[in-house]
Amino acid sequence: MVNFAEASAFAPEIASQVMRLLPREFQDAFVQSPNVFMFFMSMALAAVLIAAFWMLTGMGRASSLARIALRAQALKRNKDHRALVLIAEIPGGGGELRQEMKEAIEDNFGMFSFEQDVQVDLFPIKLKTLSPKAHPEARRRVAVEAAEALERSAADVIIWGKRNMLGKLDLRLMTLPGYGRTHDVQDFQLGWRTGRPDEIVQRALAFALARKARPVLHRPQDYKPDRLQPIVESLDKMVEARAEEISDNLQLDILSDFASGALSLGERGGHIKYLTKALDARQRYLDAVDRSTDPGAWGAAQQEIGRALTALGEREGARDKLEEGAARLRLAMDALRSTDSLQQAEVALRALQRAEQTLQQRRRVGLRWPG
Repeated sequence: MVNFAEASAFAPEIASQVMRLLPREFQDAFVQSPNVFMFFMSMALAAVLIAAFWMLTGMGRASSLARIALRAQALKRNKDHRALVLIAEIPGGGGELRQEMKEAIEDNFGMFSFEQDVQVDLFPIKLKTLSPKAHPEARRRVAVEAAEALERSAADVIIWGKRNMLGKLDLRLMTLPGYGRTHDVQDFQLGWRTGRPDEIVQRALAFALARKARPVLHRPQDYKPDRLQPIVESLDKMVEARAEEISDNLQLDILSDFASGALSLGERGGHIKYLTKALDARQRYLDAVDRSTDPGAWGAAQQEIGRALTALGEREGARDKLEEGAARLRLAMDALRSTDSLQQAEVALRALQRAEQTLQQRRRVGLRWPG
């Protein structure tokens, strides 16, 4: 135990010895004006401590940047055909959470793409998790930092975020923007229970990353039905689950991709159930989209509803569905013409021409409609 009485007795002797180590000018200054001398000495000591703090901070920052650069170079040097996913640091989660995310992506990524293998790296970078309502310039700076990590490592997608006290993950996702485009950071939330995350949540995470790194259902018609069907069936299970642990915007992405995939299967000779499921899913999606704020998404949804109704009308010989499908396709064309979705407008036009042609043929040959 420290004896404070003895320590206070030795204090004058220690101070005297320290003063003898100082130059003669400092000793004279202390004798003449002790208060002024101690004031300036305190300022000098504070300056030294501040300089040491910033020096250590700078050394830590330099060490962190060097570690990031070395890891990025190694990843780029060993890059192969597989998608490369970077998981940045997740404050509030620790190493166990990041490892669980890594395993979830590796186990489920192939379920939503044609690549069974994916490379996932726990990348040593910390990015700020800003609110979607934060200042655009602050969000842009974070996006630029994330894009630099993607470029230097040749990665396809990077994910970062934070975990709150309730265990909810607030995540950000980004890929490199195309030429002339701005950085697009997607935000979504997952209810992740560290140590025992739900399977549906793990799949949702893998889906979000696969959707960005290897987009399949943006153009489902480019793939054979037998390759597309397993992805559609996986999404069907997620749509039916309607897990509360998955945020609404990610649920809409799942719903949208399922509707597109199911419609493509149904139009190309698949079971009629795919057309029915596509119609129901796209109608649910449409109910959550506002035409005034997102006319492109609204028009694309109407286009797919029109196509599903037209295909069902042809299969079932249902005139009312053909006529409603044609009406929906006209609505879609009106909405899409005011946007940049020219390709979607062309698809709607071709589908409308097909629906009208089917109606005219049945009228011309005098066929009676069932019922």
